[in-house]
Amino acid sequence: MIRLADLAISPWRNNLGRKADIATGPGWLLGFAFLDGDADFSDYAGQDRTITLLEGAGFVLDGADGSAVVVDRLHRPTPFDGGWPCRCRLLSGPCVVLNAISERARWSHAVTITGQPPDAGFAVLLSGTAALADGGRLGPRDAVALPASLVAGPGAVLAAARFDPR
Repeated sequence: MIRLADLAISPWRNNLGRKADIATGPGWLLGFAFLDGDADFSDYAGQDRTITLLEGAGFVLDGADGSAVVVDRLHRPTPFDGGWPCRCRLLSGPCVVLNAISERARWSHAVTITGQPPDAGFAVLLSGTAALADGGRLGPRDAVALPASLVAGPGAVLAAARFDPR
């Protein structure tokens, strides 16, 4: 089990924000990002990103090319090109997001929101209850690497993140 309370807080790649990595591998990352104020997003050229709003009113990603992506619904994964130069503009106060990032040439990834434990990848408890067969209980935003004997309680909401080699 990966406890939220045990995760180290570190700066973003561009030092303009904070993050807490849940798990990393060669060419992929799953973690939380804390959007405390408006800031440019880090450049992840050659990588795909999926960002999921977990807390807060949301934000707009304003692209240098004039395009924009609005992220203002909780638990809705939003994929985009990690090399897209964009600035995060908060709608109304700080936000917390789940980030999945993978090197496009080597990995594909998917993030889904579900009430049932997936069979592979990672599961992050977003709300409700979930427990392991050994009796360990997940708290909010705790995660597990799968496969694991995870049992979701009634009303559980999980983010399932999977990274597959190409």
